Parts: sequence; C-alpha cells; structure tokens
Amino acid sequence: MKSGKWTSRLACAVLVAGVIGGVAFAAGTQGSQDDPLVTLSYLNEKALPEILRQVEAKLDEREAALNKKLQEGGQSAFTTVELKAGKTLTLSAGSQLLLRQGGLTTTAPLLDVTDGVPHNGGELAANHLYLATGDAQQLTASTAVTLMVLGSWK
Repeated sequence: MKSGKWTSRLACAVLVAGVIGGVAFAAGTQGSQDDPLVTLSYLNEKALPEILRQVEAKLDEREAALNKKLQEGGQSAFTTVELKAGKTLTLSAGSQLLLRQGGLTTTAPLLDVTDGVPHNGGELAANHLYLATGDAQQLTASTAVTLMVLGSWK
C-alpha cells in the first residue's frame, strides 16, 4: 500500500513538471524572429493606417473647433474706420484702437499699450495703440479721424 501512494505521488509530480515544462517551452517560442506575435505586414497594412485615420479625425475635429472659436471671437485683423467731426465710436472690452490721424477724445479710461500707461481721458495720441478696458467706452472725433480698430465696436 505504501508503494502505491509513492507511485501516484511520483506520477503527479511528473505530470505537473511536464505541464510546467510545456508551458515554458510554448512561452519561450512565442514572439521569436521565426514566429512573431505581430507581423510587420499587419502593423503596416492594418494598425498604422487605422491609427493615422483616428489621429486625422481628431485633428480635423480640433481644427473645426478652433475655427469656430476664432469666428465667434470677432475680427482677426484691424479694420480701418473713418469718423467725421462730432461722431462717436463705442468700443467693447478688449477692443484695440490705433489712431492714425485726426483728433479723438475720450472720457473713458483706456490703456495706452504703446507707452504702457493708463490713459484716463482726454485727447488720444496719434500712432499709439489703445486697449479698451471696459464695455461701451465712447470716443468722440473732434476733427475728421482715421483710425484702425480690432475687436467689437459700433
């Protein structure tokens, strides 16, 4: 009886060792140069084109979103505006103004970007860039004026 237990234990040990050896052998031969897990032709013909298609779609989606934001944001270039004496121009917050010629006055505070100082009202200097710091800031032409505006204005 003791030899029967010993034989069955030996048989189980040999069976377990055989299974472990077979799994190790199978795992060792996978992905070799002769039998790769993923072939180069699969990568070149299937995976890479699919990845590139997904990247292109994401880029197109992002470009469309940025174009929409740019269009909603207003102008992207300066617009030349001419005012006759006595006419007013109303700027929205964030609008920029460059006085080219003529006399333009304001009572609203603007930021003189050229000098880097606040302009608290009065006559604007020619060829200085001004930034509107609030909504509905009005400027009045004392003489005929030519100016360039970027942003929202009326």
